[in-house]
Amino acid sequence: MLTKRQREILEFIATFTVEKGYNPTLREIAKHFGLSAVSTIHEHIEKLIKEGYLEKTGRGKVKVVRERLFEEDPLRFPFYGEIAAGRPIQVQPDIFEYVDITDLIKCENCYALKVKGNSMIDEHIMDGDIIIVENRQEALNGEMAVVVIDGEEATLKKFYLEGDTVKLVPANPELEPMYFEADRVQVQGIVRGIIRSYKGLKRRF
Repeated sequence: MLTKRQREILEFIATFTVEKGYNPTLREIAKHFGLSAVSTIHEHIEKLIKEGYLEKTGRGKVKVVRERLFEEDPLRFPFYGEIAAGRPIQVQPDIFEYVDITDLIKCENCYALKVKGNSMIDEHIMDGDIIIVENRQEALNGEMAVVVIDGEEATLKKFYLEGDTVKLVPANPELEPMYFEADRVQVQGIVRGIIRSYKGLKRRF
């Protein structure tokens, strides 16, 4: 059973790796948590390595073992079949079939982002949704891509490469497509799944 601090460390390392493109050092981890000495965080790191949640990558750096996280905390729900959006169903006490959400969104090279705004509503992506993004630097025409413009502004749009121009198309009839020179746009990932909660976001790690 992980402590609150250990889960915070795992979350920070995973987020740092996605945002920076490389794994953090122990000193960078300690600095994030306001600790002047690496030794203070070292005990937690060693525990997480021993339990299989982290592994050393050399030069004092560590990375998250994502397979260990999925194995430790699967999301499984009893599967009761189909519903016609109106007819009630009877909950059966003896159910041996399950839907495992980790099978739907599991991706060794993926990360999650929270959506802000309604530019993709016609693709059923709403403000506040969590999208699962595959970490990729290339996109096919028509794919929903996370892109960075001019190294600063990140956005989620449908991606189209037209010669030397990238067209970013929102899925909202009230918004117009955006056009940029191809060298101004960097693909960060491709949408692989959506998570929507009606009870608010709960962090997992």
